Amino acid sequence: MNSRPFKHLVALSVITLSGFTLQSVCAGDFEDGVALYEQQEFTEAAKSFQSAANKGNADAQFNLGLMYLNGGGIEQDYQKARALFQQSAEQNNVRAQVNLARMYAKAKGVAPDYKTAVIWFTKAAELGYADAQYSLGVLYVNGQGAPLNYTKARELFELAAEQNNASAQYQLGLMYFKGKGLRIDLTEAYKWLTLAGDYDDAVLYRDYVAKKMSKDQIAEAQALADDWKPKDGAKK
Repeated sequence: MNSRPFKHLVALSVITLSGFTLQSVCAGDFEDGVALYEQQEFTEAAKSFQSAANKGNADAQFNLGLMYLNGGGIEQDYQKARALFQQSAEQNNVRAQVNLARMYAKAKGVAPDYKTAVIWFTKAAELGYADAQYSLGVLYVNGQGAPLNYTKARELFELAAEQNNASAQYQLGLMYFKGKGLRIDLTEAYKWLTLAGDYDDAVLYRDYVAKKMSKDQIAEAQALADDWKPKDGAKK
């Protein structure tokens, strides 16, 4: 089987209610914005979020940034989205940090800047956010914005995989299968590819790995996958 490159960064957040920050330390305009958004009164929701954002509300800045990013009921504007994410991210809003990093990595309204993406992914990864750990691992494994470092990538994929992040589990399985920065371990590869479920080509690679394993090895790997439990407090 021909090797395929590691997958690129996960997609930018989609504007859904579940993607929104629904709670805030401030009431008033922010809560009005959430209620209006639920009622699909997007223009008025944006006005309420803008009012709260102007007062420094990080959650409102993030939510309004998502609306501008995806054109969710208002005109899409990458520049406004990035500025709002920046304001929110500087207040340690982890979702804003991740989306800001992705904008730089994917050149959404800005020139591609992997170094800046690494900075913001790192901040979110250090807060335990699985998607940030995964995305930062991808940058390390591809040598984008930081020196190529398989060991660092594996450590990040492990952190995210422990939180049941399927993307990281898939990449970790590939690393063990291909021997990227570590010795080839088909048992570990099979385990992580099994845990990744039907994500991307996980099933295809798992079946390919199985052809290189004995029945006892497969049984051991399957038992490891069956006994595995995600880390508590996952922040996907």
